[in-house]
Amino acid sequence: MEIQNVIDRANQLLTEARYTSSRIYTYNWLWKKGILSYMTAKSLVDFDEKVGKECVLTFHDGSTVTFYHRDLIKSVDVLINVFLNDNLGKRLHTPAQYPFRGEIGTAAEDYFESLKAHGISEKKTIQAYKRIISNFVEYMFESGISHISGIIEDCIVNFIESRQYRQKEYMGTIRRFLNYLYKENLIAKDYSYVLRSPGKNIDHIKTPSFYSPEEIRQLEESISRTSNVGKRDYAMVALCSRLGLRVSDVASLSLKDINWENNSINIIQYKTGNPLTLPLLPVVGNAIIDYLKNARPKSTSNKVFLSCRPPYGEMTPGSVHSAIAVAFRESGVDFGDRHHGGHALRLSLAQRMLDKSIPIPVISETLGHTQVDTTRTYVRIDLAHMMRCVLDVPEASDAFYTQRGGWLYG
Repeated sequence: MEIQNVIDRANQLLTEARYTSSRIYTYNWLWKKGILSYMTAKSLVDFDEKVGKECVLTFHDGSTVTFYHRDLIKSVDVLINVFLNDNLGKRLHTPAQYPFRGEIGTAAEDYFESLKAHGISEKKTIQAYKRIISNFVEYMFESGISHISGIIEDCIVNFIESRQYRQKEYMGTIRRFLNYLYKENLIAKDYSYVLRSPGKNIDHIKTPSFYSPEEIRQLEESISRTSNVGKRDYAMVALCSRLGLRVSDVASLSLKDINWENNSINIIQYKTGNPLTLPLLPVVGNAIIDYLKNARPKSTSNKVFLSCRPPYGEMTPGSVHSAIAVAFRESGVDFGDRHHGGHALRLSLAQRMLDKSIPIPVISETLGHTQVDTTRTYVRIDLAHMMRCVLDVPEASDAFYTQRGGWLYG
């Protein structure tokens, strides 16, 4: 099918789906800069799935994908769905495909399999590792290194220095990968030491961000529940602040997870894969009911929370976090340098439970932690109880200050 015919049909479907004129204009601009430019350079007229996917590969070369390139990928996804299914598709986003070429890439794939065997989350942790290690593999290729034996200190350091952002994350991930290569006897030297911080053995502990009951109340009351967005955001905030759910579990919450008869929420946690049952508090249940009855778009999706904009896709952990962050900013709560997302609401719930002297194991069960030690780190925010452990400094006698003739304190 000629590309212009596909674009014309896509514009028709976008209009029928009630996309704004500005959004439709943006899609056409992206098609002009992306697929049309690609096909013109290749002297192509007809569009199909293969052409679309080959075009998408030109938007990703192993480096971090920019927001602009992600938009280009989305625009091509729309055309592929129009060509194959005559619809816009449920999801207008294709995750970046991370290449793992050559001998180093094969070793990386084996590394990911070993992580899975040790129970590391593929959805979150391994996906983040893939992005970083893929960048490392591609950097090695660009530097003329295709074999593991070519990995040396200089190229490792140069790679880290080439990363403008999130260097600490890159250092940690590549260090673990290099340590794996050494333990598997794939490299002769353990180069992971190159990326060890000089202060590695020193614990730099930052007090977790949390909010007082008054600040949480101010946040909740500031959300206007007269709009569809407000009804949805209030329900999501309540799930985090009252039940301590992670944003990933709020996003994946489905209609079948809510047991209205027993007033409970039963989920499989996104992060740990473990089941979790929590009581459906009246304030949370009423907020969800208000959203479902009066604000949720009609959809065949079984997920509770949906976007309020066409095509009304399912919420993601990122979009839930963004909605909560916006609510914080508009609430008037002075958060300063504190984090202001869903995780801060979980910590705040833990703080309130600690203030009520609720045992750590109970808090751990409520938050869905697999290990009690994870919850113990929250004790750092239990300032009230820690103050009870502070001992008074005994008052020194005059003789202390006059010892040795008083020369030390004179």
